[in-house]
Amino acid sequence: MSKDHIIEKLKKGSLWIGIVCVLASLFNVVIIAAVFLWKGVGFNITDNYGRFAYLQSLVSYCISTVIMAIAALMFFRIAQNGIPFTAKNARFVRIIGAVFLLDAAVMTGAAFVLCGTVMPCIVEASRTLVVGLLFLFIAHTIRYGAMLQQESDETL
Repeated sequence: MSKDHIIEKLKKGSLWIGIVCVLASLFNVVIIAAVFLWKGVGFNITDNYGRFAYLQSLVSYCISTVIMAIAALMFFRIAQNGIPFTAKNARFVRIIGAVFLLDAAVMTGAAFVLCGTVMPCIVEASRTLVVGLLFLFIAHTIRYGAMLQQESDETL
């Protein structure tokens, strides 16, 4: 396969993934709105574990919406220029990793405040922590790829 053919496939695939990310963001916004309309702000839930479960699902949908919107921006940039290894894309991936880490911290703090223990979220928080760290590692890999791309472009 030629380089132009690969870039064209990369552009087309990135466009489709960007569209899916936008649709996922919109779906999450609809879910968040429906939860607010159905349950209100959630203060009518009397037990702390119920409040935590409500907060966890609401924060999860909000964070998922933010991550999908950031990913859509990144994929639309790739669809436009056909270059995945850029400093800006590395920043996007790093932000996604930081949002996952923030999610783990918020959920752990919420569990401790509402329930007096972190046990209700320990598995989910540890999984989210690992995913956040994985995204941070991928961001460094993309940044290294951007440096190699720049070196290659300067050599030619």
